Amino acid sequence: MLVTDTGSPDFESYASVADLRDLADRRGYELPVEDAECERLLLQAMDYLAGMKWKGIRTRPEQPQAWPRTCVVVDGATLPGSTIPKQLIQAQCRLAVEAQETDLQPSFTGGAEVLQEAVSGAVSVTYAQGSRAAAPSFTWLGGLLRGMVTASGQISVVRG
Repeated sequence: MLVTDTGSPDFESYASVADLRDLADRRGYELPVEDAECERLLLQAMDYLAGMKWKGIRTRPEQPQAWPRTCVVVDGATLPGSTIPKQLIQAQCRLAVEAQETDLQPSFTGGAEVLQEAVSGAVSVTYAQGSRAAAPSFTWLGGLLRGMVTASGQISVVRG
């Protein structure tokens, strides 16, 4: 069973299967019938979220996940340091839905397999279809987590 209790040392998911099923019902997404399969999808989504650079700091240094966090300000309001924001739960659920069709963390093999190269005036290269794994990008995710994630290219500045 998925552990969603932020106080537990085994805390592993922001969203529950009930959260995932609720989002799917409201949005018209299809989900597996088995709860165990939904839990697997939610864990894949957590793995994806774990790779993000979050603003603020962990509420408790020993907590197993990045959230809850303190010192996070979204739209001028400081988020409570003891809760998981609804937007984060929704993001995990949406990623779990995506995980049914998309490998959220593909392995990189160094590029696509070259099937044919030709040099006759101009270079022509043909690659094997599906032989290059690229990291997925979700345009909706940035908007949903706006203010909680540090944008790529930003650096943190702290006083010493």
